[in-house]
Amino acid sequence: MKLFGICCSLPLLLAAASCGSNSPAESYPAHVDTDFTKSYSPDRGGVTGSDGTISILLDDGTSLFMTGDCFLGEVVDGKRDPSLQMINNSLIHIAADGSYLGACYGGTKEAPASLCTPLEAATSQYTYWYWPGHGFQRGNTLYLFMTKFYQGGEGQWGFRFDGTDFVRIDMSDYSVMSIEEIYDNNCPIHWGHCVLKQGDWYYVYGTRSGAEYDPAQLCVSRAKFDEETDRMGAYEYFDGKGWSSDPAAAAACEGLDVSVSEQFSVFAYDGRYVLLTQRRAQQAGDIYSYVADTPVGPWYNKKLLYATTEQIEDPELFTYNAMAHPQFINDRGELLFCYNINSYNLQKPYLDVSTYRPVFLRVPMSVILE
Repeated sequence: MKLFGICCSLPLLLAAASCGSNSPAESYPAHVDTDFTKSYSPDRGGVTGSDGTISILLDDGTSLFMTGDCFLGEVVDGKRDPSLQMINNSLIHIAADGSYLGACYGGTKEAPASLCTPLEAATSQYTYWYWPGHGFQRGNTLYLFMTKFYQGGEGQWGFRFDGTDFVRIDMSDYSVMSIEEIYDNNCPIHWGHCVLKQGDWYYVYGTRSGAEYDPAQLCVSRAKFDEETDRMGAYEYFDGKGWSSDPAAAAACEGLDVSVSEQFSVFAYDGRYVLLTQRRAQQAGDIYSYVADTPVGPWYNKKLLYATTEQIEDPELFTYNAMAHPQFINDRGELLFCYNINSYNLQKPYLDVSTYRPVFLRVPMSVILE
């Protein structure tokens, strides 16, 4: 059974001035949106802590935020019960005005489960799960790119990438309609972390990383939707000059001089394209934007928007995977974006819930485009 766990809607005035920032963030053009940050992670009645934070604008003007590992249950005095177990993915429903509408997950409120799970979980000797990519809505169906992992090593860092699946979700009850593997673990590019629709084309972005790829690369594929099969059609891959049917021909986008994070955002705005990414490096906190005139680049106009401080103030913490949410640009022309916080100490998210909650920020679009 799929369900929405509804909690009391928390008012959020997007046009109101932000109430705070991380010192010394005053030197950066972005500032923390305290109200959205508070509303997104309630203390009860929904998802009380998560990462992922990848948003999909729905036809009705509301948004679904895809999460990775997340907690439900009640938070009391900034702490959660240490017996609470994580689930690996869920959806958080946010209204157009920024108010919290609820959370969608599997199982029941008393025994929640991940929204969707790889088929291999039923037969493999290993534990399998999904972390989110990105997705889109068509009619009453949600189409999600999900990144597949299994626990192939010891400890919290023992997870192994095993491919990318395309998952169809029935939005009437949020049940899984189908799961299709589109890339296996031999694919060096983690596709599906960003989807951008332009005309009839869906541009699907991914990152290629590893010792031989430094900095990590941004790559682009595209496909049209096939109405007959209710699936994506044949993919084409940008090879640096044009489009190829060979996935091995996928080339790195030009103009990027930082290592692109595993999750990132690309969106269209005022006739141009904006990339928002957090630099991929241990304990890195710098968040950048780039601009391009086409969906494939070349990228230019690099801007440092913000530098996180949590990992400086507490070396047990790290921040990662900044994401943009352009559907929430306010009437002052400020983009909403966020970054995730996590801890090397697995007990910290229980002792202090702020160590596993995203932080939302705002920056004027004029800063990015000028």
